[in-house]
Amino acid sequence: MQDPKSNSSDPEAEGSDWMVSVCMLRAVLEGETYDAVAQRFNLTRTAVERRIKKVSLRAAMVSGIEGLNAEGATFVRRLRMHREAVLQAIATVEPPSPADRRDYRILSEEEVIKGSQRVRAQSPNPLEDVALYLMLFATGARPLEIARLEVRDWLQADGSVRRASSMRAETAITGKARPLLFRSARLDEAMDAYLAERLAKGQGRRDDAQFRGLDPHSRLFVSSTGRGFEITPYGEPGQRRFRCRGMQETYRKLFRYAGFKRMSTLSVRHTVADRLYARGADEMQIGLLFGISDRSAVRLLFPRRCTPLETLTQELV
Repeated sequence: MQDPKSNSSDPEAEGSDWMVSVCMLRAVLEGETYDAVAQRFNLTRTAVERRIKKVSLRAAMVSGIEGLNAEGATFVRRLRMHREAVLQAIATVEPPSPADRRDYRILSEEEVIKGSQRVRAQSPNPLEDVALYLMLFATGARPLEIARLEVRDWLQADGSVRRASSMRAETAITGKARPLLFRSARLDEAMDAYLAERLAKGQGRRDDAQFRGLDPHSRLFVSSTGRGFEITPYGEPGQRRFRCRGMQETYRKLFRYAGFKRMSTLSVRHTVADRLYARGADEMQIGLLFGISDRSAVRLLFPRRCTPLETLTQELV
């Protein structure tokens, strides 16, 4: 038995394929085994497991479901533990676009820099927009997390940059703290200009010179109103699910300014992961930076690009 649609390039077939995978996930959530689902859909157990992991991990990543990992029987148990949250997520999470399924756009360092130059030239609010743009590429953080950042996450009390900061638990989508490292000279320059502009506008000003004269508990980035971007809860009561439409729209606008087609914040995370792999990072380090606790989930969501054997073996001796 084979997975007949796994290599389909027909968008309609791909959409149907996603719904079949969702049906498989629902069956497992209702108590069926992988083997039973495989027999019902005339697929191998491995194909069913792969499909279910792909759908559930995408739902977890987009909706911020805490506590899932990709380890065999443990994965099934945790899926059922989070049954209601997973069902809510797969009801609202859209399948990857056909372009996303084929390949995420991964930008080179030169493309990222040129994009920031175009943002500066196109944007009516260039200082904040360039800072927002570079923050995404420098950290791989999610838009909601960036919207939640506060001045104290970027600055020390003496006004210096907090190089080894932390994505606080209340900021992280997963609800778990993780490292947040600021080690980019370009981001420093952009943030210096943006925060000076904020101070001049009186946005989050305080009376003393600490934190460069800004309220450390004010949002690091503010909307056009001068206040932090609005963050709203959604889903069932008690679920830790939030969205920030303003920040999502801002990044879509910035990608247009930068001249990037088929670009999304998830594509940026793939770009960041690709650069980290190229520098020698392993899945554990990328997972730590992105807030993904399971190495196999990192491999599934952010696979390492492989150089063709023809290239690897060229002039080997």
